[in-house]
Amino acid sequence: MGTIDNAVLKGTGTYYTVVEDPTAQEAVLNLSDHHFEVTDEDARRDQELAKKRIRKASRHRFFEAVVCIGLILLVGCFVFLLIFPQMELSEMARDNSDLKDEISVLRKNILDSEENVNGITDMDTVRAQALALGMQDPNANQVVTIPMPNGDKVTTVVIYDEYGISEEAYDRAVTNLEDYYIGNPD
Repeated sequence: MGTIDNAVLKGTGTYYTVVEDPTAQEAVLNLSDHHFEVTDEDARRDQELAKKRIRKASRHRFFEAVVCIGLILLVGCFVFLLIFPQMELSEMARDNSDLKDEISVLRKNILDSEENVNGITDMDTVRAQALALGMQDPNANQVVTIPMPNGDKVTTVVIYDEYGISEEAYDRAVTNLEDYYIGNPD
């Protein structure tokens, strides 16, 4: 056998110096074989310690995983609580815009219906129809201006009786005629 300097014996951290004497070397090797034999009890104890370390590491990793999942869920809930009202507001704004569009379409339909019921049409349309039927624009000497005591106004009547006359419009017409004849006695 050759010389082995500073050999570490199995199972310990103790250093032994092997001497040159072959009988002493055999004695040290024999001592290490018998003295440091691993028993079943030592192996079992080592296995239990290893299992405890593994269980402790597993519990630690499980705890870390639970904490990470909990934090992810917590952040998700906070983000949901921040975004949900914004989603509700944008949905209400879209509904409001749709309703405004519908209101404007209904108002236009109401105005068209009122014009059809009252017989009011656009003056440009009346002029175009009159020219199409053969009428002509008046000359300068054909235009007559009538002075009006009050500002010119058009009133539409909404409520009619069975004869198609509104009491309010009738009373207003009588009052206007009285005012006109009192103001213009000629």
